[in-house]
Amino acid sequence: MASSPSKSHFSLLCFFTLIFLVQSTPPTLLPSDFNALLQIHKELRICRTPGRNPCGSAGIFCERRLVNNTHVLRITRLVFESRRLKGRLAPAIGKLSELKELSLTANQLFDEMPHQISDCKKLELLNLGNNRFSGEVSPELSSLIRLRVLDLSSNRFTGKLKFLKHFPNLEKLNLADNMFAGKVPVPLKSFRNLRFVNISGNSLLEDSPPDQYYSSSEANEKQSIPKRYFFAETNQSTVAMPPASNAAAAAPSPAKAPPLLPKHKNNNKRKLIAWILGFVAGAFAGILSGIIFSFVYKLMKFLIEGPNKDTSLQIFSPLIIKKAEDLAFLEKEDGLAPYQIIGKGGCGEVYKAVLQSNGIEIAIKKIIQLPTDGDDLTEEDSKLLTKKMRQIKSEIKTVGQIRHRNLLSLLAHLPRPDCHYLVYEFMKNGSLQDCLQQVVEGTRELDWLARYKIAQGIASGLEYLHMSHTPRIIHRDLKPANILLDDEMEARIADFGLAKAIPDSHTHVTTSHVAGTLGYIAPEYHQTLKFTDKCDMYSFGVVLGSLMIGKLPSDQFFQHTEEVSLVKWMRNVMKSEEPRRAIDANLLGNGFEEDMLLVLKVACFCTLDNPKERPNSKEARLMLAQIKH
Repeated sequence: MASSPSKSHFSLLCFFTLIFLVQSTPPTLLPSDFNALLQIHKELRICRTPGRNPCGSAGIFCERRLVNNTHVLRITRLVFESRRLKGRLAPAIGKLSELKELSLTANQLFDEMPHQISDCKKLELLNLGNNRFSGEVSPELSSLIRLRVLDLSSNRFTGKLKFLKHFPNLEKLNLADNMFAGKVPVPLKSFRNLRFVNISGNSLLEDSPPDQYYSSSEANEKQSIPKRYFFAETNQSTVAMPPASNAAAAAPSPAKAPPLLPKHKNNNKRKLIAWILGFVAGAFAGILSGIIFSFVYKLMKFLIEGPNKDTSLQIFSPLIIKKAEDLAFLEKEDGLAPYQIIGKGGCGEVYKAVLQSNGIEIAIKKIIQLPTDGDDLTEEDSKLLTKKMRQIKSEIKTVGQIRHRNLLSLLAHLPRPDCHYLVYEFMKNGSLQDCLQQVVEGTRELDWLARYKIAQGIASGLEYLHMSHTPRIIHRDLKPANILLDDEMEARIADFGLAKAIPDSHTHVTTSHVAGTLGYIAPEYHQTLKFTDKCDMYSFGVVLGSLMIGKLPSDQFFQHTEEVSLVKWMRNVMKSEEPRRAIDANLLGNGFEEDMLLVLKVACFCTLDNPKERPNSKEARLMLAQIKH
């Protein structure tokens, strides 16, 4: 029995040794990539034929990929700049499916750009500038949605710009000094990441670009309708994109290709490089083995001792909660018993308390954690537990790092064995839903200026979530009940239990369960279960409508109309001869009716059925800012 552990350790050591021996075999270039490279070399008239393993030679860069459970090398970058090449680009370029960069600038290449290049779906940088390419650019080029830099300048390309259809990640576009003709295409305005445009030197292009192209200067914010933020072509040839104010930082410009390696390498240098690579590989293998053994050890410890529940207090706002002792009462089982319950949500109850050290009022959300090891835990309870814990983690992860005047800040989080405490700032004026309900009951007034301020605050908070925060955040449950009002009636977007952080490379999140609240959910979500920032804009449009109409989507008033929907009723009334019927009767007669109708028009724009036609959060904020009040 005593020798059993030593045998198991020996077997484990043999197993990992076998893995390292298998992994140590150097991978080779995929045959299809090698054959395509031979054709490309031949057509470019590169004198030197690539060897059987060309990776690492001048201008050829490869990365390791897993193909059929085998590690192979794939060509990811071809950089042949200033090589005096006098050939043409071979159609075989389309066979390099892992290619991310193709840079052939400053050569003498001619003939058409092969349409097969559109098969390189992972291409991010395409630079063919300063050559003699001619002919039309294939419309299929627009299928390269990962493209960030497109430089076709100083060539002889002709035809119309039909290939500028859909480049959501394009940052730099240079088509200068060619022979393109026709109009600058309208879809160019939808390239949200574009920061640099140069279309000068194309004499056959029409002189004036479409109306959709404007600079992002502060003067343009005063126009009647906000436009996309691009510079139009000017007589000074080159135009650039300044970063938008209060928006996300501009995407980093693509790194320049490394300089070409010398054609003739010294043998001593090769030996030195081989020695360094061997040393690095050995060190990497040692570190990897240490990580694996550490993981196995922690796994065995977890299986033996069980999960370790963290009960430490996390303080996100030390300026308000200066010491852990301020929340020491939460450590007691009945710590919240003396305090008043001010609300109940989908995940728990909310209490009002006061910090003894500074007298600041706070709101504490208590979320009960269901037992995980009870014998009577049903399948339904288990699903509910999983969903609630997922929402708790989402709210802590999302709200803990956010600081904005129109977003409710999470001050602290205290996990307990049987519950979670989330501590927020206390909002004296409650939620927008409560406020609108009190207006209907006649116990409170909410004038036009207050509603306009609330609308601007919500738009500003959404703009921060969608465009300034990295990664972007989609709220997914925007409604009056989740909009709180502080002492100065400033709107604070709250309840991030359903919020999702979206990496910059993605445009949506897919959910397996219904997210949001009926009446505020965009129509396309029911069909695709994909939630985008335009779904948030639809919810914002419904909130704007409720704010101006004075009724929520669930109001019985809409059940007795032909439309049976706040959005459809609002559209029909705004199209009628008496659009003022849509304004809350409490707001009529104050002289601001025309301004209120403009807000309702913004609400109609935000609730259009086609999500592509809806404005983004920045455009909505600018439209509201242009309303004179």
